[in-house]
Amino acid sequence: MKKQGLMMLVLMFTMLLGGNAASAHAEHSKPHELTVLVNGVPVQSTANHLWDEKTYVSAAQFAKLFDMEATVSQNRQSIAFNGQTITDIRWQQGEATVWVRDLANAVKAQSITWDQEQQEVYVLALPEGSVQITPVVPAMGEHWSNPQAGDLPTGPIYGVYNGKLVFLEYMIAQEDFVKGKDHANLAGMKGVPSPAVEQLDVEFQANGHEGFEVPHYDIHAYFITEDEQQNIK
Repeated sequence: MKKQGLMMLVLMFTMLLGGNAASAHAEHSKPHELTVLVNGVPVQSTANHLWDEKTYVSAAQFAKLFDMEATVSQNRQSIAFNGQTITDIRWQQGEATVWVRDLANAVKAQSITWDQEQQEVYVLALPEGSVQITPVVPAMGEHWSNPQAGDLPTGPIYGVYNGKLVFLEYMIAQEDFVKGKDHANLAGMKGVPSPAVEQLDVEFQANGHEGFEVPHYDIHAYFITEDEQQNIK
């Protein structure tokens, strides 16, 4: 009986070690939790992953944010997206994933930022032609717009801070309101992903300000919280 009892203890101890080893291996092989955002809107796919220090993103889900399609070639070696042919493809969970920089280039995105701590990739993709027109303004951020398209001074104007979209702005002259002038079908976020509006500010500028020196209203739709806004320095 003593011998059988000893063998049972050895068996239980071996199983316990084996169970722990299996658990440790499973934890070690657990994939990184990766977040991919375009203008703050998630590219939702479990196929998104890191490989060889590069981020690969679901081509179909990325394209969907722009109301487009990413078409896989018959030989599954390339993808056609927004007039571009992309060959840097990895198949993950049966889904075609593409290096995020290639996808960003195809939509002419302004920048890509990587947050190592949060494991977050952020693609800033404003409407084509948008350029930075001011440095960082406290509690606001940089101002971006497309002067060549005649967007100024009315807007849209895009607020950007640390490579992330923080607000959408329009400036409407007081005289326009007095005269009942319409501003219909303004461009806004047409053609690019738009996050939810967190807060809205309508501020009267009695003496105007640089860039629009007449009495007017500044209308800001913020995509961040009030606390986050006030932390912009």
